[in-house]
Amino acid sequence: MEMDITFLDFLKSCSMKDKKAWNTFIDKYSSLIYLYINKTLKRYSTISQNGEADEIFNSVFLALLDNDCRRLKIFRGKNEYAFLAYLREISFHMTVDFLRNRRSFVHLDGIQNYFPKQDHSISLDQKDLKKIISILCGELPSRHYYLFRLIYEEELDSSEIAHIMGLNLNALNQLKFRMMKNIIKIAKEKGLYRELKKFLTYPTFSRFHAVPEMI
Repeated sequence: MEMDITFLDFLKSCSMKDKKAWNTFIDKYSSLIYLYINKTLKRYSTISQNGEADEIFNSVFLALLDNDCRRLKIFRGKNEYAFLAYLREISFHMTVDFLRNRRSFVHLDGIQNYFPKQDHSISLDQKDLKKIISILCGELPSRHYYLFRLIYEEELDSSEIAHIMGLNLNALNQLKFRMMKNIIKIAKEKGLYRELKKFLTYPTFSRFHAVPEMI
C-alpha cells in the first residue's frame, strides 16, 4: 500500500501531544469513533443504555493518550485508511471490554472481530476462505482494500460507509464498482475466482449488500 507521508506526520504530531494536531484529530475522528462504538453495542448488546457510548468514547481517547500515546507510536500502517482500521480495532476492543466489565449477564464468549460463524453451505473451511480473501485484498489499492473491509467484514450499510469515507452515495457506488472490478480481475489472475464468488454470496453478507452482477 502507498505511503502517505503527510498523514503520518500528522499522526506523529498527535503522538507528541501537539495541541493543534489533537484538536484536528478530535474534530475529524470523533463521529467515526462513536459510529464504531454504537455499531459494536448494537451487534453484541440488547439495548444501549444512556451514557454508555459517551463513557466508552472517553475510554477510547484515554487509551490513545495512555502511556505517552503508545498506541499511536506503535502504529505501523502507511496511510489514513490503515489507521481508520486500527482505530476501529481499538474502539471495538474498548466497547467489548466495557460490556464484559459492566454487563456480566451478557454472554460475550466467542465474540470475533471479523467473519460470522461458518455456514455449512460453503465447502471451504472458514479459515482457508479467510486466508484466500486476505491474499486477494492484499493486492488491492489502499482505498479499495478499506472499502472491502467496511462492506464484507464490518458489515456496514452504504450510508455508514459513505460517512466514514467522506463520499456521497453516488461516488460510493462508483468506487464500489471499481473495487469489485479490480478484485475480480485479481481473483481470475490468481485462479481464485470461484473462492471469491463463494465469499461474496455468503448468506450474511448478501443480506446486507446485493451481490454485484459482474460476479
